Amino acid sequence: MPEQFSNELTQRLRKAEEAAAYVERLESLASEAPALREQVSILQRMEERERHREDGLERARFALEAANRAQQNLPEIVAGAANLVNRMAETLREVDTLRREATAALSVVDRMDYEDELDQIPEPQEGEQDGGFARDPQSSRMIIASRHGSTRVRQMIEAMCPGFEVFAGCDLDAVPMRRELTTMIMAQLAAEVEASRPQQRRPAPPPPPQMSEATGAPATPVVQESGAEG
Repeated sequence: MPEQFSNELTQRLRKAEEAAAYVERLESLASEAPALREQVSILQRMEERERHREDGLERARFALEAANRAQQNLPEIVAGAANLVNRMAETLREVDTLRREATAALSVVDRMDYEDELDQIPEPQEGEQDGGFARDPQSSRMIIASRHGSTRVRQMIEAMCPGFEVFAGCDLDAVPMRRELTTMIMAQLAAEVEASRPQQRRPAPPPPPQMSEATGAPATPVVQESGAEG
């Protein structure tokens, strides 16, 4: 009986020692869990970053190749656009030149009409008294002159070519950048016209007023009357 009890205790002790050793190994392994968990998290983040890196490189490579293909079309497009812009500028210059020629020609017509009307002014007879404003030759010339000049020339142009618009039928707001393009070209042409004009000399400043010897006050300038241009 004591021997059997001793054997049973020995077996239970061995199992207890084995269990203790197993628990000790588990505790040792469990103590490594936080470090192992951190390492696994780091590896997962590295793998995720690597996937993003490869995806970014692939997308950048694809985009750059597409950009290079698109850029190869630009020389032809730029050349075509420049030719069209030059044609547009040349056409605008032609329109402006021709309308200036029409203005100059109609200015001659207006001048001839003006001179005809001047010739029709009756000369005052000797001894005839002034009977009214209409019989005053100087007033008649002023009235006739007011009916002629640039205003009448513009009216004649409008009568011959009513409702003229440079960009008639172009629908500048139909396509983006169309109005901006035409505005830029018109500004360039206006700058060319301005640069081609002769530089006007600035008028000299008026002389300082002279002092009257008698009163010491500024002398009143004498205004000479001049006849109206015929």
